[in-house]
Amino acid sequence: MKRQLIDIAEKTVRKAEDFGADQAEVYISSSRSFSIDVENNAVKGASDKRDAGCGIRSVIGKSSGFAYVTTVLEADLIEAAEKSVKLARASIEDPDFVSLPSAQSSYPKVKGLLDPVVQELGSEDAANLIVRGVDAAQDALENHETAIEAKFSASTGLTVIVNSLGISSSAESTSTWLYVSPTIKDGEEQTSSYEFQVSRALKEIDPEWVGRSSAENALSNLGAKTVEGGDMPLILSPLAASAIIGGGFAGAINAEEVQYGRSYISDAFGEEVASGELYIVDDALLPGGVGSRPFDAEGFRAQKTEILENGVLKSLLHNSYTANKDGVENTGNASRPSYSGVPSISTSNFVVAPGKGSLEDVISEVGKGVLCRFTGDRPNMATGDLSAMIMEGSYVEKGEIQHPVKNTLVGINMRDLLRRVEMVGADTRVALAIISPSIVISSVKITSG
Repeated sequence: MKRQLIDIAEKTVRKAEDFGADQAEVYISSSRSFSIDVENNAVKGASDKRDAGCGIRSVIGKSSGFAYVTTVLEADLIEAAEKSVKLARASIEDPDFVSLPSAQSSYPKVKGLLDPVVQELGSEDAANLIVRGVDAAQDALENHETAIEAKFSASTGLTVIVNSLGISSSAESTSTWLYVSPTIKDGEEQTSSYEFQVSRALKEIDPEWVGRSSAENALSNLGAKTVEGGDMPLILSPLAASAIIGGGFAGAINAEEVQYGRSYISDAFGEEVASGELYIVDDALLPGGVGSRPFDAEGFRAQKTEILENGVLKSLLHNSYTANKDGVENTGNASRPSYSGVPSISTSNFVVAPGKGSLEDVISEVGKGVLCRFTGDRPNMATGDLSAMIMEGSYVEKGEIQHPVKNTLVGINMRDLLRRVEMVGADTRVALAIISPSIVISSVKITSG
């Protein structure tokens, strides 16, 4: 299958050139995903989906055209190639476009991207795994009225990229994910929470831990109260740090956002923008990493890129277009939503280096503050202003958790937040492609009630 798709891609590139393209790129992906859903403690359904398609970029001078098809049949790809060339002829020139990426000498060997167990996973084994997670949650909540939602998914995929400048690459990968979310009633009070694990390999998923931890998280949300507001320390759990530091800072170092002035750090490259406690890398070569890969979505060699060191912003994340525009090295961070989209930029594995101590150790160092376990909010990427609702969190006093909080907001600008990092824990966890430990911010504005 892989060799056949590479041959079709190479032939399609040549056809695009025959149609008049100066440069052409063919991106093919083929995937299978299997999922099971649980609602109200019972399996609701399962699905087995297969998808395959191809996106083609053609370049004429400084103009480009893009077309895609939802098959990998040779005739359909050639038709799409012709369409992309016609679109390139009709497009307005982009003065900043230089070239598609060229072939590199070799690609790195990244371990742990493909798990044969996931490839061969059957419905019975998948159902058993999700039931184990649900049962673990129910066992931990046996004294409460409980409704549990859960989802398990496993996928395997093949990507092929070929272009006119010598790139001809392919890679296979797998991923698996288990999520459990209980809702509980305790008298008149009702609350919920969740837990999950994501990995390339099935053996890294522990359904009993996911289920039990989701139940413990839900129980810890009972009895929530408002707190007296003011400026005080904020403890970000690994999940909250992955949202605020990972999502909120990773988006700001996207070179495209910086070039268009849509990032709150557009004027800060090479400057000290954060506490020296933070060391952050984007590492596409991490063994078994959810975001690991040998090449990016343009076929450019993947790498490890230093982002923050001693508080200094060392690099932005680039694809070939933004790197050529700035006259810098490509960091290999091109990404695509699927074969139906053109390349943009995103992280691979965005890793905040661990410090010392568990979350409990970090909490013990805080005299009075708030722990944020989870927030779904992100900063305004242009201004850096963050106003985040603490969806799950606790009030901390004298180094101990006192009670969960409700109706509580965090307010701070991201540049201040980065500078006010005073402690980094060692309790690192994986949240999709963000890997972070707990982080303590010395002072933020807390509003409650």
